[in-house]
Amino acid sequence: MTVKEFIISRVQIFFFLVTLILTASAVMGAIYQPDMELRYYHLFSPIIIAACSVLPTFVTYFKKEPTVKQYIIRQIIELGLIELVVMFLITPPERIEKPLFYLVLGAVIAVIYILTMVMMWLQKVQQSKKLTEQLQNLQNNLAK
Repeated sequence: MTVKEFIISRVQIFFFLVTLILTASAVMGAIYQPDMELRYYHLFSPIIIAACSVLPTFVTYFKKEPTVKQYIIRQIIELGLIELVVMFLITPPERIEKPLFYLVLGAVIAVIYILTMVMMWLQKVQQSKKLTEQLQNLQNNLAK
């Protein structure tokens, strides 16, 4: 993977994260603080969290294809760093016990991370199918 491709994938992850963080924020806010009023500046929080969450993903850059073990280890490190960054950025509401809040937040972060990785994988599968189809068409045209 080239640096350019890697950066493009990080930008895609950023936008996936913004969408999923907004959704998770809405759900958690509706459950834990349904009577709270939001101001416009609150809408910047998911963008800031997503940007800070993308930074640890640079740990997974490989010039060469990694082994499965290397890939899994780096993904675990990446998830751990993202969990730490987000938990540092978000403070629990006063009405909720901190351990419960951080447990729920950790689970939400893990779900968001998994959903993001699944979306990126599905996108790569779609690109691979398209490339395979184009190569087959090229081979068929050259054979004629």
